[in-house]
Amino acid sequence: GSMPTNRRKAISAETLEIYAPIANRLGLNQAYRELQELAFQHLNPWRHQVLEKAVIRSRKRRSDLMRVVEEAVKKAFDQAGIKAQIEFREKTLYSIYKKMESKHLSFAQVTDIFGMRLVVPESIDCYTGLGLLHQLYKPVPGRFKDHIAIPKVNGYQSLHTTVVGPAG
Repeated sequence: GSMPTNRRKAISAETLEIYAPIANRLGLNQAYRELQELAFQHLNPWRHQVLEKAVIRSRKRRSDLMRVVEEAVKKAFDQAGIKAQIEFREKTLYSIYKKMESKHLSFAQVTDIFGMRLVVPESIDCYTGLGLLHQLYKPVPGRFKDHIAIPKVNGYQSLHTTVVGPAG
């Protein structure tokens, strides 16, 4: 922040082009996210600030909904005898910005700002858990990725799905 603007922007652009992708390839997700966020904040401070305010407003509205979903998912997994660690994540501001830009969306049209991660002991539990989730909430057609059968290049394995939650 103490550097001249032109130097700060050059370093930020370099970070987005080189260092963040390296962190991603190495499986350093937290570093990857932090590098993108810091670079975005310095490259586009106004957009960063506007998105940050929108996410904060959205976060307040969605916290109750996420608790309802968490309780329903815990109950379904407990009944099925699957131990699951439940974590919530929030899409980074840079990721929201890139999605809005590439797909020509408004902030209100970005549907995956908040997500839930279920960590289960075995690969087969992933597929069983997916079935449980799709029984609870309607899946969105075309929004499923199987990174267990086809892992990412950095070794990441998971299933991704998008569902329509209790509030639509």
